[in-house]
Amino acid sequence: MYYPAETRITPLTNVRRERVLPAPGKVLVSTGDQVEPTQIVAQTDLPGEFRIVPVARLLGVSSSQAKRYLRVQPGDHVKQGQVIARRGRLPPRSVRSPIDGMVTASGSGRLLIESDTTLFELGAYIYGTVTNVLEPHGLIIETTGAVVQGIWGAGGGPSHETLGKLKCMVKKPTESLRAGSMNLTCRGMILIGGAGLNSAGLEHAEELQVGGIVVGGLPPELVPQVEQLPFPVIVTEGIGAAPMSDPIFQLLKTHDGREASVSARTQARWPVIRPEVIIPLPTEALPPSHTEIGTSLTVGAQVRAVRAPYMGITGTVTTIPPNARRTDIGDKVFGAEVDLGEETPPVFIPLANLEVLR
Repeated sequence: MYYPAETRITPLTNVRRERVLPAPGKVLVSTGDQVEPTQIVAQTDLPGEFRIVPVARLLGVSSSQAKRYLRVQPGDHVKQGQVIARRGRLPPRSVRSPIDGMVTASGSGRLLIESDTTLFELGAYIYGTVTNVLEPHGLIIETTGAVVQGIWGAGGGPSHETLGKLKCMVKKPTESLRAGSMNLTCRGMILIGGAGLNSAGLEHAEELQVGGIVVGGLPPELVPQVEQLPFPVIVTEGIGAAPMSDPIFQLLKTHDGREASVSARTQARWPVIRPEVIIPLPTEALPPSHTEIGTSLTVGAQVRAVRAPYMGITGTVTTIPPNARRTDIGDKVFGAEVDLGEETPPVFIPLANLEVLR
């Protein structure tokens, strides 16, 4: 049996998300509370940075002599640019604090200064109900809705998250998102593209202050530009030229105009974190999916190719041959026969190149 990677593409499911603080703090809500995406649900004070100031070296004296020239002591608060040590009069040689903070230690001709703490506020991210409070670390929020996972994401600042209404910008998943199709109505919207976009499109989207972008593929040379954007960008198929897979495109297009929570957080190492789009829906809108997660690949499974030459194309597994086959490049690998739905015979795709769509 083979257990391939899975991508969640479901029209309605129970969504459960942990919201965890980067350091122990205070949870501001209780179990059973209804929360909104922009609501602050927990907060903590993050420790400041430390700076070691080599007072003796800067004053040109020995470590034992530096203490007599200090203007501050451990426990004193200092401002950036404040004189913390001075030697001589004509002309004086001064040492100034590099940051705002508090002097925490001194010795060996050096001062240790810790900057002020920073208040970190954690948003709820999704509409839902608080089902568990993990004091003092965070909480768990549950809701129901449609979920679409991507392959890669970036942008959106430190949280990589945003909230906005979906706006489908193309008619087919093979079309690219163009700068010319964007206008002032895109401000704050989550733009749904098709095959990808270019640098001009990214720049125009930033000028319009869009809420986010979801596309099929992304040229590799645009990755550094995307990482600096103030809004999140999600790639559903992978880095390179690839149309958005039809199941993902149709699901997003169906909910055009609905509000969605978007996260571009991506982490390849365990625990794996995938970028996602969550569309809150009433439970009576669609029948929930009962597909089990983590099951082995079977005949009839809907799959997507994640590498060339069929990258981004979806199909249905018709046969799983028991023996390995030789590919065009000479490797002998196990794979599956996949019907791509193009009135052509099923094609053999290595198992390592397949991903199950749930």
